[in-house]
Amino acid sequence: MSGFEALFEALTDKEKQMFSETVNLLLGKTYLVYEREEDRRYYRFVEKHFDMFVRYLEMARWSLTIQKADAVIQVYNMDERNRRNFSLQETIFLVILRLLYDEKRRDLRLTQQVLVTGQEIQEKYMALQIRKRLPSREDMQRILKLFSSFSLLDLKQGHWKDPEAVFQLYPSLLLILNKADLETLTEWLREQSGYEEEEEAEAEEEA
Repeated sequence: MSGFEALFEALTDKEKQMFSETVNLLLGKTYLVYEREEDRRYYRFVEKHFDMFVRYLEMARWSLTIQKADAVIQVYNMDERNRRNFSLQETIFLVILRLLYDEKRRDLRLTQQVLVTGQEIQEKYMALQIRKRLPSREDMQRILKLFSSFSLLDLKQGHWKDPEAVFQLYPSLLLILNKADLETLTEWLREQSGYEEEEEAEAEEEA
């Protein structure tokens, strides 16, 4: 612990306050994305004082990593505690956003933003054929706002629940779902759609 204390005491009072803010932000949202304006100053602060953050977080069994290629900082619990379990609907949207990120990224230069519309999200939702109908606009708004709180996307234009809305997707989507997990999860979701169809058919028969 003395190693952390020496590094921390070398900070100015303003930097100590920034350290506290950054730690709480990291533990609350998991990712800091340099590309995201709201995260940038915190990202730079962690990058500058990386060893101090690592020493501090390790005491509570948290691991800190920087994916420099994607400019994303990630924190996760070594004992897999404090994990958020997404609902089925939230998981479907997560898969959709990851797929759209990959598709858009292939056609862009490295410096370009990855942008999608609400309409594209809805079209991908139906194309996956996981569920027969689109979720309500209110559900879509709630889920997208939730993902924004984890620095996975931001609303750039329009309103959250409108098809014309424009969203910026961030490379943190690559970390929350790697390619292997994406394939496994997509297959699992398709299986869930089969269960859903059976339940609907049984309900119709009973009626």
